[in-house]
Amino acid sequence: MKVIKLLSNFKLIVGPIVIMIFLELTFPYFLHKIPLYLHAAIDSGLLGLAQTSKRSLIPDDYILILGDSNAAGIGEWFNESLNDRRNLWPDFHTAHILHNKLNVDVISFGGAGAGNLMNLVFSPITQFKYINSFGPYNLKKPKRILVIFDEGNDITDNIKELFKLYLNKFDKDRIYDQSYFKLFLDDVFQNNNPYLEKSNRFEVSTSSLKRLLFSRFLYKGIDDLFYEDKYAENHQRVLNKTKIHKFKANEVSRYPSGYFANIALVGSEKWVFSNKNFRPPIDVIEDDIKLGIYVFEQSLLYASEFFKGSKIDIVFLPSVTSSYQLLTLEDSGSGLNRLESNYSYLAEIKESEIFLVQEVKKIAEKHGFGFIDVRQDVRSASKSQIIHGMVDQNHFNEVGYHVFSDSIINQSDYLKQFVQ
Repeated sequence: MKVIKLLSNFKLIVGPIVIMIFLELTFPYFLHKIPLYLHAAIDSGLLGLAQTSKRSLIPDDYILILGDSNAAGIGEWFNESLNDRRNLWPDFHTAHILHNKLNVDVISFGGAGAGNLMNLVFSPITQFKYINSFGPYNLKKPKRILVIFDEGNDITDNIKELFKLYLNKFDKDRIYDQSYFKLFLDDVFQNNNPYLEKSNRFEVSTSSLKRLLFSRFLYKGIDDLFYEDKYAENHQRVLNKTKIHKFKANEVSRYPSGYFANIALVGSEKWVFSNKNFRPPIDVIEDDIKLGIYVFEQSLLYASEFFKGSKIDIVFLPSVTSSYQLLTLEDSGSGLNRLESNYSYLAEIKESEIFLVQEVKKIAEKHGFGFIDVRQDVRSASKSQIIHGMVDQNHFNEVGYHVFSDSIINQSDYLKQFVQ
């Protein structure tokens, strides 16, 4: 009886251990089968492999998308897909659209809330190296790279990142010395990689715990349950913010001065967009704009050196403010033109936009990169329909992402050959 009891206890102990070992061994091969709503529990450095815009776990001859939150697919389409549990592997952004239309593998290393230093250098290169540090994975360099330049916030984010990483240690008088700037990037990579520090990413990357992907996935998933209510509360707070709404002349007096700076004509109706939306850097001094463009160029060159052999196309993305036909207060019929004017504001928006397009195009031509300008297609679509989120106005909705993706395909001879 004692032997039987000991065997029974032994099974209770060994059984779960055997199951955990099995799950640890098999889990790395099924990251792309994990539902979208569980992606937050996956090791963030491996999320590229969890994406479903490819034919298998490891993409082959793939397109890599780099950039900010637009490259990552943030927006109301993503939010709706995340909350729809009927579809565990939904489409929600450019990578999925390109994959479906071209039948090629597409992944994104895009990231929200950062500039080009992070999204073209530290984030993609670190993720690429991290993925290949795992035995089961052999991720080759991409066939093509789409670099999204965001007119709305790349310049300001670049300045913030540069001042944070550069000024404390490096000579500001040598900032335009390209060789010195490359040394700065090399040094940050070695000693102060912001991608590793953000949210304590890869805190176990140098220990044996790194290999325990399933255990860490399980722990993170359970831990996240305690924050779900907090997330729902924050999400509801976002939803309560000002939405895009139809303009009503009889309600003008209810709003503060400057509220109606962005009245857009969509179809036959006038819509009021937030005056806090992203826009060209009209409030940034000329020297800082020049510096922000320089940071973009040097970040892109550093990435192109690492991903040598990959063809690069720069995609110029207009901000939401530049994507619609904005009306002067006089044309809007608000009657506010008797008290204030937005004419110079709209002129500055246009002037800044044209300048940025020209500068980014010069960079593409100078270094042999492709250049794709989606502004015409975006504006053509916005004449008849709203293509951004009603609340999250800085990112495309589902229609907008399709317009954006179709424009990229139609302007790329390389991509057009794959159209199904």
